[in-house]
Amino acid sequence: MNQWIKNHSLVLLLAAAAVFTFDWLLINKKRLKMKWYAALILAILHVICGVGCVKLFALAEAGFNVEKAGNMSLFGSIFFLPLPYFIGAKLFKRSTADVFDSFTVPMVFTLMCARVNCLISGCCLGRLIGEAGSRWPTREAELVFYAVFLAVIIPMVFNGRRRGMAFPLFMIAYGAFRFVVEFFRESAATLGVFHLSHLWALISLTVGVIVVCFIIPVDRLFNSRAKPAGRKLT
Repeated sequence: MNQWIKNHSLVLLLAAAAVFTFDWLLINKKRLKMKWYAALILAILHVICGVGCVKLFALAEAGFNVEKAGNMSLFGSIFFLPLPYFIGAKLFKRSTADVFDSFTVPMVFTLMCARVNCLISGCCLGRLIGEAGSRWPTREAELVFYAVFLAVIIPMVFNGRRRGMAFPLFMIAYGAFRFVVEFFRESAATLGVFHLSHLWALISLTVGVIVVCFIIPVDRLFNSRAKPAGRKLT
């Protein structure tokens, strides 16, 4: 039984991600103006699309050489998923900010499930610590990162605070985290101590900061326009 679970761990974890996504979309169905069956379809499509994104990005990293490509690259979700989010929002005439906020939570949960699979399958190891045979717990640290981020972002999205900020905040947080943790991961060096993932982490961090800097003034502009001008008493 244990061996069967190990052999099918990725499928089981992705199924758990789909269930979580479905439940989360049901919670946000009023905001997204969707029926329960639409939430079910989108939950399944979100997981399938996410898997496609991380596999495609891993293939792109290897110059589309199938033999050299890794199984998955989690940065694919960050760089590729915004496109279907944006297209879906425009196609079905939904708020882009609400769509990105609502789908950021299940995206992070799905990435967490993917990293759990790394623990089970024994891949994406940390570097050896000296000659003792122990390794840096990079995968465990990433799981803690996801858990903390979800604990912060779920109440924010649920209460509708800082609309449109969830995804860029994740880009910033994940980019900063991965840039640091990459120094402790077992990976082929590209330039000295730097890996290719250091570059993706910097891009994620930079783009996230740019988007946040754009959203804040725009949000303030619209909020100021929405407020009626006050009148002074004389």
